[in-house]
Amino acid sequence: MAGPVPERARILVTGASRGIGRAVARSLVREGSDILAVARSATDLAKLAIEGGLGATTRIETAALDLADRAAVDRALASPPFTGRGFRGVVIAHALNRGTPLAGNPADFHAMIEADLVSPMRLLRTLMPRLEDDGRVVLIGSILGRIGIPGQHGYCAAKAGLAGLARALALDLAPRRITVNCLQPGWVNTDMARESIAAQAPGMGLTAEEARRFFEEALPLKRFLTPDEVAAHVRFLLSPAARSFTGQVLNHDSGALV
Repeated sequence: MAGPVPERARILVTGASRGIGRAVARSLVREGSDILAVARSATDLAKLAIEGGLGATTRIETAALDLADRAAVDRALASPPFTGRGFRGVVIAHALNRGTPLAGNPADFHAMIEADLVSPMRLLRTLMPRLEDDGRVVLIGSILGRIGIPGQHGYCAAKAGLAGLARALALDLAPRRITVNCLQPGWVNTDMARESIAAQAPGMGLTAEEARRFFEEALPLKRFLTPDEVAAHVRFLLSPAARSFTGQVLNHDSGALV
């Protein structure tokens, strides 16, 4: 007599409507996981949920939520779909990236820290009782957590903090065999990267396309990553094969930090 059918993994992915988060959600769905996709745009989440070729047997739930809005997050986390079946894994892929020049508005710095560091911490702290033992947490950081660039001290500080958060949480959660790792991509071919390059290009005296070629040529491998390449790395960190990886901050950057 056949035994019970094992329950599919349920994984929460933030920032799931764009860029790396979207690639991660699509990749996990293709592998048969159930996904709770979280992002600010309900429209973009709806497009993700109805895309063809994602696997008819897999369920994609969505939650339109600004994770930097503390009151909205507290309400959401106390209601479905967050209070339903527990999670095998959590992938934190949302991010706010805006310039924070020293002469700019200090509120922009605080907004960056709130969105990119405080909101992941608050979300994970609330979700921990709902994360299964032997679960996985993957934080999407940035190599800008290790190097600085002018006018981006808010983003650099937040991403450096995310790496520290991963190391500390790894120790907190080790008794439950939950692993926590931080993946730090370099340049990735996303809307966020294109927007950043376009914003920097005038100050470099270049067009956006010229600035992109400049940044690519500066990389040892002469190419940006694709979101799907980052998603593959995330899949490994979520897998049983990565059960001994925890507290690690892993660069994925076309050789930028060699």
